[in-house]
Amino acid sequence: MNSLAAEILDNFPFLEGDDVDLLLSVSIVKEIPAGTILVEEGEINANVHLVLKGLLRSYVITSAGEDRTLLISKEKMRTASFNSFLNNAPSEITIESIEPSKILVIESEKFQKLAESNKNLVLLAKEGMHLFLADAMERLHFFTVLSPEERFISFREKHPDLIQRVPQKYLASFLGVTTVSLSRIKARIAKSRR
Repeated sequence: MNSLAAEILDNFPFLEGDDVDLLLSVSIVKEIPAGTILVEEGEINANVHLVLKGLLRSYVITSAGEDRTLLISKEKMRTASFNSFLNNAPSEITIESIEPSKILVIESEKFQKLAESNKNLVLLAKEGMHLFLADAMERLHFFTVLSPEERFISFREKHPDLIQRVPQKYLASFLGVTTVSLSRIKARIAKSRR
């Protein structure tokens, strides 16, 4: 078994060897530098991106021209323009690499055809949708219930590895604060630990 197939099986342990071969037949592996745009707002792109190595961020530009990070995807996480994926409509987000990354791009249309006759691929699609809904509900809770400081603490607890990897401007945007506010939050937390 090659290392790519092993990485995929590590991400999806319910898949079998033949399932991985099918998945690879409708996928492209890309090694991309930081700053690469994978999906651009306004384009129809229903592909799913599995991060094998690196970091991706999904973001929007508001009507006021502000950049808002909606999702940060690290290793073993998937991302897509769900508006394109579900509705074959123009993407409302942009997906960009923020580190040099290795990704598996799953071509959605071809995948859907294969899944019609493969229960494990149906399970893979179902798990992906389940994770998308869970992430959306968590994000809703994140912004409606938690204060900015609680959001930072929650993010740090769930993703301690990302605090140093994600540029502060993207982390602040993800948390819904300015970079100055993020610095103050970090200083308050550091001071309270002394």
